[in-house]
Amino acid sequence: MNIHKLKIRKVAPVVVPFIIFMMLLTGLSLGKVKKILIEQAYSKLTTSRDMKKQQIEEFFSRTVVDIEILAKSQCIKSLVNSFDSSNRYLSYQQEEFLQNYTKRYNYMNMLIISPSSGIIKYTQSKILKTGDNLNSEKLKDSLLNKVWQRVAKSKETRFVDMKPDKPFGGRTMMFVATPIYINDKFQAILVFQISDSSLSKIINFGEGYGETQKDYIIGSDSSVDINGTQCALTHSTRVSILNLKIGKCTTDVTQHALCGQHGKQVVKNCDGERVLSAYSSLEIAQDLNWAIISEIDEKVVLSIPNNIRDATIRDSMLFIFIITVVILFFIYKESKYEEAVTQKNQEMNETLQSRVAQEVIKNREHQELLFQQSKMASMGEMIGNIAHQWRQPLNALSALNVGLAMRYKAGKLTNNDVAVFKEKSNHIIQKMSDTINDFRNFFYPEKSVERFRVDRAIDDAINFIKDSYRINNIKIVNYTSCELDIENHKNELIQVLLNIFNNSKDAIKEFNSQNGVVIIDVIILENSLKITIQDNGGGIDQEIIDRVFEPYFTTKFKDEGTGIGLYMSKMIIEESMGGKLKLENRDSGVLTTIKLAIN
Repeated sequence: MNIHKLKIRKVAPVVVPFIIFMMLLTGLSLGKVKKILIEQAYSKLTTSRDMKKQQIEEFFSRTVVDIEILAKSQCIKSLVNSFDSSNRYLSYQQEEFLQNYTKRYNYMNMLIISPSSGIIKYTQSKILKTGDNLNSEKLKDSLLNKVWQRVAKSKETRFVDMKPDKPFGGRTMMFVATPIYINDKFQAILVFQISDSSLSKIINFGEGYGETQKDYIIGSDSSVDINGTQCALTHSTRVSILNLKIGKCTTDVTQHALCGQHGKQVVKNCDGERVLSAYSSLEIAQDLNWAIISEIDEKVVLSIPNNIRDATIRDSMLFIFIITVVILFFIYKESKYEEAVTQKNQEMNETLQSRVAQEVIKNREHQELLFQQSKMASMGEMIGNIAHQWRQPLNALSALNVGLAMRYKAGKLTNNDVAVFKEKSNHIIQKMSDTINDFRNFFYPEKSVERFRVDRAIDDAINFIKDSYRINNIKIVNYTSCELDIENHKNELIQVLLNIFNNSKDAIKEFNSQNGVVIIDVIILENSLKITIQDNGGGIDQEIIDRVFEPYFTTKFKDEGTGIGLYMSKMIIEESMGGKLKLENRDSGVLTTIKLAIN
């Protein structure tokens, strides 16, 4: 027993401080782990916020483009003119076109209103009818009256915020309207009733997010205009609209975001829970002061280190007890302690490997999101190109219609005239259909390797952007003459070429070059080929040229570039296609080189 006491006196001063030191070291390590997890969560929240912010702003931009293009269309102008004539009824073709338009582009209603009297000339709603006056007792306080007055006064496209509307049974409504000019005269106002389903679809997207992550769109009065499916019932859109005292969301981040700020911080949400929050204002229109907020519960983010902390405290106490018992009664069994330590280290290694695997999966999901975001940005460019390519055949169809109508009125219309009209119009429609097929084939999500000719892939990319280049007075010089087949991802190569062509176009426009030119060539090497694209857009500042391939780094203004185009282009060429992509300044512009292997 005395021998045991002597051993205790020697061992205890060493073992006890060691245990305390290990507990402190574990606490410090857990603090670092918490910091890393919070930074990762903020990165994920910020990515979610920025992605959804961009999609929402693009949604409203597309809405403005939709209504302004339709207001300038011959169909709407003809319809407005018919209101002033004896024929006040729509033809079957006009009604079918307007009904299909609202259905295709997901608008709930379309109206045409007199700018001076407020009389509804046309509506698809079953609640309102043609001839209703917005100045009437029933409609004078409606949102429709408000947007009509705004456009009548400003003579420009305007919105009215999302609110409950009495004429529509108190349902939540939102409108956008634009003037209709005929021969430079303000003749009518075109109104779309916007469905919130598209916005809800954007906000409710949560694949790969945490179980408690929520996304909100906050209105100017701090009401929750659109919320994710995981939001609390006390702060849903309907509760917020019906009872602002209950449904308002007036946290610090809400006020910061509505004041035009963006950032991230830990706050208590509307339910009193501590959350990590990433917030930003939404730049939509002068009538809409909205903000977007992405949140996730802090306790969910820190669940792993908190569990480790609890387990560590529990295990440490148990460990101290075991050591004490061992020192008092079984000091000769010191080897058991070494086995326990070895087992503990093995468990920690297995836990670490599991966490590394999880992070690899998260990074892969993040890369897939970036690919999708880049594809959506390319789709925006493609829609503009479709509009350019359809303008000429649409004008030709219009001319054929006018010619046919004139011959009919003059009594000179023959069967041959009808046959010629049918043949020419079918030819024009087929060209328009071919355009759609070309763009649809580009966006078909085919990732398999295929054999294709490099020069034809380059021609396909040029066809997508040639009208945009023509409008901006930019010349394309294509020296590609080789007829070389390679096996690789054709659509991904076209996407990269489109990113480069669009960057060259933007650089030439910003450089204000009067004789913009882009030169394309293909050089065949022994086991590879090089695609070179040279522009005269002024080049890239030498101090930042090494950073252009970083994600979210852009040389454009914030509202003109996402900063992912070149990053994703490099990922596609080097990771997916096994090639090389580089940029360098040369001859008052940028020389882009794509190097690919010849199979």
